[in-house]
Amino acid sequence: MRYRVLGCFGGEMPRFHLSSFLLDDTLLIDAGSVTSTLEIPAQAHIESILLTHSHLDHVRGLAHLADNMFGRRDRPILVYSVEPILEALKGSLFNNVLWPDFTVIPSSQMPILDFRALPEGKATSVHHFRVTPIRLSHAVISVGYLLEGEFGAMLHLGDTGATEAVWRMVSDMPNLRAVTIGTTFPNRLQHLADLSGHLTPRGLKAELAKMCAKTSVYVYHMKPQYAPEIVKELEELVPDAQVLEQGKEYRFAPIP
Repeated sequence: MRYRVLGCFGGEMPRFHLSSFLLDDTLLIDAGSVTSTLEIPAQAHIESILLTHSHLDHVRGLAHLADNMFGRRDRPILVYSVEPILEALKGSLFNNVLWPDFTVIPSSQMPILDFRALPEGKATSVHHFRVTPIRLSHAVISVGYLLEGEFGAMLHLGDTGATEAVWRMVSDMPNLRAVTIGTTFPNRLQHLADLSGHLTPRGLKAELAKMCAKTSVYVYHMKPQYAPEIVKELEELVPDAQVLEQGKEYRFAPIP
């Protein structure tokens, strides 16, 4: 499995792109920077999208992707998430006020975007992955995704503060290859992290202590203006965690 980091930051500045991850060229997790980092042919190759929550920094590129794909595809892009997140997008973004409703354009029979609800806590086949959404703790409804395939399993978490259910799900999973998790603010802004449903390095350490499985941990969603401070604190508190590198492709070979 190839996991390409299009953008991995919790804020946007020149050279810092919003969260968006491309798996095997066809499955996108979140769409913050998909259209600002991929050329049109690569955008057209995307078949499905998993959305972790409805906040703009994770879905903004979906609006522009739909616009770019008009007239370029003979089938819809399948957009997956839990029902409340899809409803929020329909009501607040693709509502013919803020942006055209590409779930019925050019027609309801053949739209650009086809929204499909996933059941929480149950695996669903999406391409060559088994995908299970798990509820997290954030300012709005947010989920993480357990992705399983020939490579084993990966846990990709959307925005979250302190949470429990996700760690119980993976506690005894022997083939868990990686966890990607946000760490948005430095420790001195713990109050802001708590209010907004995010983690600091101190909070990350506490969350990882709940996970029995031993696996690689990748950190993303840092606010760019605090990134050097956060990295320093991570090195002190969670030295084994790796910070995801924007533009890099991570590869997970099949398990024999």
